[in-house]
Amino acid sequence: MRVLIVTNFLPPKIGGIERLTHELACVLQKSGQHKVTVACAKWPEKFMKTTWAPIKIPYQVTHFPSNIVSKRLPIPSFWRASFWRAMKSLEAEYEIVIYQSHLFALNWLLAFKYRNCPRRIWISHGCNYIPVESRLIGLASLIYERIGMLMLRLLSNEFLASSQNASNWISQKVSEEFEIFANSVNLELFHSPIFDVRPKKTKVLFVGRFVEGKGVLECIQSVSQANMRLQNQGEPLLFDLAIIGAGPLESKFRDIDASLDIHFKGELDHPMVISSMFAADILIQAYRQPEGLTTVTLEGLAAGMLIVTTPLSGDEQLVQCPNYEQGELEDLPNILLKMRERSESREELVKSGREFIETGFTWEIAAKILLRSGV
Repeated sequence: MRVLIVTNFLPPKIGGIERLTHELACVLQKSGQHKVTVACAKWPEKFMKTTWAPIKIPYQVTHFPSNIVSKRLPIPSFWRASFWRAMKSLEAEYEIVIYQSHLFALNWLLAFKYRNCPRRIWISHGCNYIPVESRLIGLASLIYERIGMLMLRLLSNEFLASSQNASNWISQKVSEEFEIFANSVNLELFHSPIFDVRPKKTKVLFVGRFVEGKGVLECIQSVSQANMRLQNQGEPLLFDLAIIGAGPLESKFRDIDASLDIHFKGELDHPMVISSMFAADILIQAYRQPEGLTTVTLEGLAAGMLIVTTPLSGDEQLVQCPNYEQGELEDLPNILLKMRERSESREELVKSGREFIETGFTWEIAAKILLRSGV
């Protein structure tokens, strides 16, 4: 079966959609029953802030030349001859075409090209419009997103969302019911090391982009507040915080009066992110708007981390996982203090985290769900 996945970028671009696309394409291709092609823009080397280990790509990739706006949004360079050569290199027909999000203009163009293919699947990921500080830019962004929604609603015949929150939001915007196609994780990437035994769970990790809505500043403040309470109690063993990522909010870190040691690791390749997860105790996330079940959450569980977060979509399942605890933003310092006292060994937490993932959050399970007629 021929499968085309249309998206923005692939790794080494860091992001949930990029990781999701790569893992889904890998598991479909490795089954031996599908020929997978990914159509996307190429992430420029000038934007890479770290050296990446070689990434094994078993599927076909067709890169479309694009201009990249704000180091995030690829705008196809359709006036260039190389763009049309890339278009011509694609198959005339595919049995399945998957469009990752409504945000990318290449998805709109290929949705029109393949409007007669049997299965045309739109997967929506976001739970809100892209947050923008400028009112004028925000209006332009809103119009752009609405155009993308309209295009994919008219040209798709199956509608999926990566979480219940994402489904609720996009279903309301386009008057179409979106079924849940949950995020997943590749457990083969997680090889547990020999863990150090520590008296308290004090090493906290944040992984994400430093942009509005992703909570990096809120996470720093939450860990700082937890440390202030420990200091008031005369406790000498405090939390320390490691931060992995990059983005425009980095310039605001110096304005935070944080009573903790912060280790800025910058942008790391995926194997180094996993190593950092194994080296830490607690993964922290803080969102001021609805958020789905993130890739980072599942990866943290696979590494046996304790998860401290604001509510995520799918929390009705997550709350049954002993590694996970959620609360409102103002509750996070208290949850951190509670988690540092947990007595389970890291081996026990790895076991419980992976048991949760194996209930329905591996890419093998996701691929089987996707390929059956109707999710």
